Amino acid sequence: MSRSKTARALLAAIFLSAGTATASAEVKLNLVYPFPDFLIYTKQCKQLAADITAATKGKLAINVLPFNSIKMFQQPPAVRKGRVDLYCGPYAFFARAVPENEAVATSPSNPAVVRANGGIAMLDEIQQKYFGVKNLGWTSAGGRFRIYMQDAPKFDDKGMLNLDGVKLRDNPIYGAFFRAMNATTHPLPATQVYSALEKGVVNAAAWATIGLKGLKWDKFLRHAVEPEFYHTDIGWFINLKTWNSLDAALRKQVQDMVLANETAVREVLLEESKKERALLAKEGMTFHTVPAAAVYSKLAVDSAYARMLDRLKKANRPTEHVAKLRELWQQQ
Repeated sequence: MSRSKTARALLAAIFLSAGTATASAEVKLNLVYPFPDFLIYTKQCKQLAADITAATKGKLAINVLPFNSIKMFQQPPAVRKGRVDLYCGPYAFFARAVPENEAVATSPSNPAVVRANGGIAMLDEIQQKYFGVKNLGWTSAGGRFRIYMQDAPKFDDKGMLNLDGVKLRDNPIYGAFFRAMNATTHPLPATQVYSALEKGVVNAAAWATIGLKGLKWDKFLRHAVEPEFYHTDIGWFINLKTWNSLDAALRKQVQDMVLANETAVREVLLEESKKERALLAKEGMTFHTVPAAAVYSKLAVDSAYARMLDRLKKANRPTEHVAKLRELWQQQ
């Protein structure tokens, strides 16, 4: 049996033994998510919500709100303010308010390691203090990112990616990295990228190692740049007041299920990433390796931490903890 099948079987055993929730749950919570319904990340968000609802046997029901009921970058503030209870989405989408969130996407590690060494607990404490949310877990680790381009990439005389003339779609996860490479960027939500590619507004975009085909961006983007960088940083977050209002047994049950999900989903995403790369290559995608791969990879991490420090200083927040945070989240 493959690792992903084993993980899915383990997760199923936990969830399916739980039974079915009743319609008259004692506690009802609303959840929002940022990506289209056909993407694997959204499917995983919804599945965990359904599994938690089933497992709590009428004590708690999670209602998943429709896609775009709240715009993607407005979702974390909505949870912070208590307009909704739960957010399943990238840490990066509220990194302006919690700059330390950069530690997640830039991590080469995995949830088990950063739980054991205290990295998740350290970040959770910061998020509770400065954003009013409880960090339940890093639930979609395992995917990574590439830059995909319409035309073959160019490299400078030092072996680094040359982005002159490239119109690159940006988003909060990797914007600092792109700017460090002097890229011309266009911030766009994922739902607008296909049209932007079609019209020539952008001719390159970064995306995770899973989902490019589902988005159909591969119709325009036929070249991929490696090495891969960062990790998918989707997590589960709940309004802190809501979390504290739940009884201790229910909090433990929810937290335990998120922990099981972290491990199982990572295995699935690792395997799906391999499958999608093989399919893209089979269908004619050309993969190019940056000659100065180590410099490229280091810049990806350094630029994000530089942005973190800059944001903390502008917010008049201390920075002494950043070195420890980086140490914990960079452990493999």
